[in-house]
Amino acid sequence: MAEDDIKPRDKVQAQLKEVQELLHRHVLVESLVHRQDMPRHDLIEGLVHKQHVAELTRKLDELHPADIAYILEALPLDERRFLWELVKAERDGDILLEVSDAVRESLIETMAPEELKAAAGQLDA
Repeated sequence: MAEDDIKPRDKVQAQLKEVQELLHRHVLVESLVHRQDMPRHDLIEGLVHKQHVAELTRKLDELHPADIAYILEALPLDERRFLWELVKAERDGDILLEVSDAVRESLIETMAPEELKAAAGQLDA
């Protein structure tokens, strides 16, 4: 089946599943690395963390703001906040418009005043 043949709802569901798998793998690998006793443990742990963050960020960069909003809505609070920190600041306003009021509040709680001002400024542009 060609990607164009996939229904929009199925496509966003697949994207959600992919993000959830990346988050799960992130937690699993980091917990395994954390338990290991090896030389340069902190360095390896930091590299693994950066690699997973880069992979999740790359995935988010590919997605439409409405798809990111859908994913954020579906995630538990701690995962939602972790993912929100990875969203590029210039996309915050568009995504905040797409999420429900309750989710918007949970995201705004994590933002600094200057981030909120920048997100609101994007909406005026």
